Amino acid sequence: MIAAATPLNIPDGVRKRFAGLDASTWLVSHSMGAPPLAARDALVRYHAQWADGGPEGAWPGWLDEMRAIGDGIGAIVGAPAGSVALAPNVSLLQSALASSLDFRGAERNEVVYEALQFPSLAYVWTAWERAGAKTVRVATDDGKTIPTDRICSAITERTAVVVLSHAYYQSGVLIDVPAIVARAREAGALVVLDAYQTTGTYPYDVVALDIDIAVGGSHKWLCGGPGCGWIYVRPELRERFRPMVTGWFAHREPFAFEPPPIDYAQDQLRWASGTPTIPGYLVARAGHEIIREIGVPAIRAHNVRLTTRLTDAALERGWHVSTPHDASRRTGWVGIDVPDGERVLHELIARRIYLDYRPGCGLRVGAHFYTTDEEIERFLSVMDELLR
Repeated sequence: MIAAATPLNIPDGVRKRFAGLDASTWLVSHSMGAPPLAARDALVRYHAQWADGGPEGAWPGWLDEMRAIGDGIGAIVGAPAGSVALAPNVSLLQSALASSLDFRGAERNEVVYEALQFPSLAYVWTAWERAGAKTVRVATDDGKTIPTDRICSAITERTAVVVLSHAYYQSGVLIDVPAIVARAREAGALVVLDAYQTTGTYPYDVVALDIDIAVGGSHKWLCGGPGCGWIYVRPELRERFRPMVTGWFAHREPFAFEPPPIDYAQDQLRWASGTPTIPGYLVARAGHEIIREIGVPAIRAHNVRLTTRLTDAALERGWHVSTPHDASRRTGWVGIDVPDGERVLHELIARRIYLDYRPGCGLRVGAHFYTTDEEIERFLSVMDELLR
């Protein structure tokens, strides 16, 4: 057994602020974070606002809350106030971004993206080939990593946008963002960082990284549930983008009901589209607030300690670890590939030990700020039993 230790800067009693942690072992925050009890309270408040205020009374407050939630996410990733907008998901935001660029007949019409990019984003950008974009897919040799110099070499004077994964969802491998950003700057290309896999468990600062655009969502490490994607746009670039994927809430005065052309909002609502999914945004805020309260550096320190224990224990047992053994090269989960892994997954879930499985990676086992040493030991003990 590993020695019990109080994680640095993790408040006592934080587990009591989540539903289900007393009855399950939640090792799947890389896929879906545990539900904060305050998220349920937010839904009740939303219903009361809807019922008591009516639409005329509720909408102004909800729009202000959208802006505040965006700023709260910005505080997690180092973005200035007013630079983070919300949408139901990242695919919609990437589509809005792509629709802001004119690829037809342009000298810069190439979109560079990695072969290990999450499929949804690859679907979005390859769809824009019908509008004149030329996608450049940077290959992987092993299905887990892509050499940094290979990505940099793919960026040319014809590159309009470089779409990067902060960490690959198949392998947990972190990329070398500064080197790729530097190359994109030399070539005059925009950089879009998909930080869905890292936000809330790995500290980064969008301003320090000199990122043009970053996107992410709330249902993983941010413990916000589905329905609250976000986009950061460098403030000096705001006026450059006029999304064609848009709607009435992106108008400067949506309730003025003006005819086209649209007069875009001058703040983060510029990236809105049709009627927003208010419940998804309000529910997500509860998780965001806890992340800010604890701080991502403290979360990272706790995660590294537990995932290092997982990695070492798996290797000692002769299990194949498909994620980097060096914690500095991976995000917040460990891949453990064992024979008949899908069967093992279902056996674990039957015991209320929640994780997931991906072909080519194996069992994905995550640790968040609410994960305890005892839970890691329980997982290892049950694995020993199932693989005996």
